[in-house]
Amino acid sequence: MEEKLTIKQLFAILAAGLFSFCGVLIETATNITFPTLMNEFHISTSLVQWMTTGNLLMMGIMIPISSYLKRRFQTKKLFLTAGFLFSIGLIVDVFAQQFTLLLIGRFIQGAGVGIALPMMYNIILEESPKRFLGLMMGCGSFVTAAAPAIGPTFGGIMTQYFTWRYIFICVLPVIILASFIGYFCMSEQIINKHEKFDLLSFIAVALAFVSLIMGFSNLNQIVDDLVCVLGCFIIGIISLYYFTKRQLHIKNSLIRIEIFNHKGFTFHTLAIMFLQMTTLGYGLLLPTFVQIVLKQSATDAGVVLLPGAIVGAVFAPIGGLILDRLGAKKPIILGLCGSFIATFCFLFFFENLTYQSCILFYFIYSLGIGLIVGNTMTSAMSYLPKNLQADGNATLQTLMQLSGGIGTSITATILAFVQQETNLYDGTNRGALFVLIFLMFNINIVILSQYFAFKGGKKNEF
Repeated sequence: MEEKLTIKQLFAILAAGLFSFCGVLIETATNITFPTLMNEFHISTSLVQWMTTGNLLMMGIMIPISSYLKRRFQTKKLFLTAGFLFSIGLIVDVFAQQFTLLLIGRFIQGAGVGIALPMMYNIILEESPKRFLGLMMGCGSFVTAAAPAIGPTFGGIMTQYFTWRYIFICVLPVIILASFIGYFCMSEQIINKHEKFDLLSFIAVALAFVSLIMGFSNLNQIVDDLVCVLGCFIIGIISLYYFTKRQLHIKNSLIRIEIFNHKGFTFHTLAIMFLQMTTLGYGLLLPTFVQIVLKQSATDAGVVLLPGAIVGAVFAPIGGLILDRLGAKKPIILGLCGSFIATFCFLFFFENLTYQSCILFYFIYSLGIGLIVGNTMTSAMSYLPKNLQADGNATLQTLMQLSGGIGTSITATILAFVQQETNLYDGTNRGALFVLIFLMFNINIVILSQYFAFKGGKKNEF
């Protein structure tokens, strides 16, 4: 491995990072537009959250095949395909006059990001010098973490002073620019043109993701439609079981399941999943709470996440630098303390929450997240041998999207369920308390998972 990154490699990482940035930017920006979209299209909270969940679902379907795509197709062609899909999705949303078309555009964008996102981490893992690996993984996390710092404020300004459609208009030229940069800077790799695509595995994992997300999204309908909701969960679990068994018995597997034989990787992945559920839960809850309960504007709802998102992004590379010098355990433990304290404060001071206290507590939470996410990903990969790291990356990114979709769905379901029982103000206020209890439960699972991860066995050299 080279001792330094070339300019072309840095620009290749930047190009792939811009896709991730824009994907999260739109996701967090559109969260601010939910009340506006609900009024404009006459839809409920449980339906409008599919703007986020649907996008994450498509990413979760595409990312599992990223390891196969990497082995089968040239990187440049894949990246141009991702850019084309993302651009088409943006154009559809700009001109959408019905909510169904708006969702279709978000699905197409998710497919584009799902192809491009793993490229950034694969380039970092394969080409970064070992002594800078934590820093570079932190920089990768910074790219995606910087978007929440801008997204809510950006979405609030667009919604209040222009129209929500400008969210998609402004992102389009960035995606086109990133596509050109990636095409000229990404290196070609050896490909296996004869490797076959296992369609049955792809159908199984796609069906599993769709069914599980549908089940979680419709939890508030379980009393009225028990058969449908339980059916979604049963189909999802069976499909996931079939996918796992099939990967163990075929030659050209989409994902090599033996990565889960490494306990350190498995528990770090579990921690990342519950952390993603928590973070996206906050991203949906706080802007909605601020607008409906605290009676603030859409711009104010965006700003409530801004300071925390900025500190989270800044501390991602700082945390990586600490990892390079002191190891992963210390910054992760420090970050866990911050995220736990912040969530505890949200619950303890719930009856007296103000706009300013929401900003402060989310700031503390995000500071902790900045120290955790990138370092947990780096530590997780360190438990895998070199030949399994692309599969580990694909699996980790896939499960992050799935868990993010589940977290958003559960948060929206809790809010929608309670809102049905009373008026919008009281329902949102009471529902927010139940959501915070759910988020605290997640944080405790993260702490336990990290504890067992560091007891997971011997790490491997990169």
